[in-house]
Amino acid sequence: MQVTVAGKNTLVDKQSLPFRWDFNFPGENGRAQYAISLPANSGAINREMYAVYIPRVGNQVHAYLNGYLLDAPSALDDSLQDASKQPYWLSIPSVLLLPNRPNILRLDTTVQALRWGGLSEIYYGPERELRWQYAWSYWWQQSSYLVIFSSLFLMGMISWALWLKQREGLYGLFALSAMWGGLSAINQFSATAWLPWPLQGITASVALAWHIVFMTRFTLGIAGRTSPWVRLTLLASALSVGIAFVLAEPIYWTLTVALLLLPIVAALIYTARAVDQDQSKQAKLLFVVSLVVALTALRDLFVVHLSAQGMSHFTLLPHTLFLYVIMMGWILVQRYTEQHQLYHQLNVTLEQRVKEREQQLSHSFEKIQMQGEERARLVERQRIMSDIHDGVGGQLVGLVNMMKRGEANQSLFDQKQLSEHAQMALDELRVAVDAMQPVDGDLATVLATLRYRLEPRLKASDIALAWRVQVLPIMVDLTPQKVLQIQRILLEAFTNIIKHSHATTATMVAQHKPSVPCVQIVLVDDGVGFDPDTLTSQGHGLGNMRFRAQAIGAKLSMTKGLPKGSVLTLEIPIA
Repeated sequence: MQVTVAGKNTLVDKQSLPFRWDFNFPGENGRAQYAISLPANSGAINREMYAVYIPRVGNQVHAYLNGYLLDAPSALDDSLQDASKQPYWLSIPSVLLLPNRPNILRLDTTVQALRWGGLSEIYYGPERELRWQYAWSYWWQQSSYLVIFSSLFLMGMISWALWLKQREGLYGLFALSAMWGGLSAINQFSATAWLPWPLQGITASVALAWHIVFMTRFTLGIAGRTSPWVRLTLLASALSVGIAFVLAEPIYWTLTVALLLLPIVAALIYTARAVDQDQSKQAKLLFVVSLVVALTALRDLFVVHLSAQGMSHFTLLPHTLFLYVIMMGWILVQRYTEQHQLYHQLNVTLEQRVKEREQQLSHSFEKIQMQGEERARLVERQRIMSDIHDGVGGQLVGLVNMMKRGEANQSLFDQKQLSEHAQMALDELRVAVDAMQPVDGDLATVLATLRYRLEPRLKASDIALAWRVQVLPIMVDLTPQKVLQIQRILLEAFTNIIKHSHATTATMVAQHKPSVPCVQIVLVDDGVGFDPDTLTSQGHGLGNMRFRAQAIGAKLSMTKGLPKGSVLTLEIPIA
């Protein structure tokens, strides 16, 4: 074995394997040339493929067999490459094997301090016998880290999203741990560094340390414990890593690993207390995971970091920390299940409350409906009373006053006036009664009823009635109050014709005008007519008619007829 340290050559005749560079030359960079004698075999005769499997060699390597170059994955001075990240495999062509004397395998390596340089045991034999050992080692040193990185990345993104939504510290701690753990995992399964050494080593080591610290803090969070020492541990581990790489002393890196045992052991103690206080499945599972992690950390410290045989072993702590990813997934599933059950219970409760509220609202609606119907009956009763009081009552009061005046002064007693007042009171009563009859929006029926009531009075006054009512549309807003107002307007108009016009003919035309839209009623007589200038001074009849028309949204106009008589026009809008 030929070793070059700090430019000085050292010849070592024999060296037992595994050989750990940092134990023999701590803090030094250098070169090492290993000459291994492989036993003579029959591979050259039976043409069977042989291979060399080396669990770890570092850091850059060129392999020769009997002076022939077998493998040179990178230049020996390329510090961005690190062969120790994965197991080393050499397929040996049978033509290069010497059947009658030993075969010399020479490994030329360059080593960087604190980078796991050296050489582990060497396994030599037929490919078919060594392949499974290499595949198993490759899985643990390479493929498993890819699985760890993918899982940490996925669960980390989910945790970040949950933290942003809910701001729960548990999710934030796991997301931070997953971020640093993913960075550490990339360093493990990639043989190509993204930073020059030793900056690459510092970054990866700090990432691993902080991954462990945040993961143990996550464990304490599940156990319901606080951790005031987290910031102190983060700072101490970063300083310890920096000192180890700056001074290039393996002992300081070992102390860093020992320092990281403190939060792991603390998490184990707290989870044990949590199991003692809470016998739930979550507490028990958390304790088992913490126990496995603590035992693995102790195993790595003594078997890998403190032992000269560490070149033949690899750390298991990153793999057991993966159990926390499974733990986090289980917590998410459990919380989702609990939330789903809670939402289901809430839905059942809300459904019951909605049914109860619906029943209450139904009872309230029925009560309100009954009150509304009762109120409507009261309003209608008051309206009828008011109509009778204003119409029939007014006429009867006038009739009683006339009779009293007639008793006092027989000269004022006029049989004709008494008859007129009595007739008007009777008409008012009949109109009020007719307005309460259901008409279903049929204005023609209302007008026909009015004709039936007025035609005897017109005949008694020798006035001929021409009735021209066309087909009228149904008016959905034709309420009893509206019917009463229309009847009173027309009743007042016909009464004026009978009393004042001295007409012989009265013509009423009712037609539908779609362009407006409205129903137009026109009443024409051939009487003496009127003077438009003195119309407003002739009493309150026309004013009352206009007020009633305005109350139902109708338009009323009164003009002088040609060549004589008068024309009344009433336009009733259609809703």
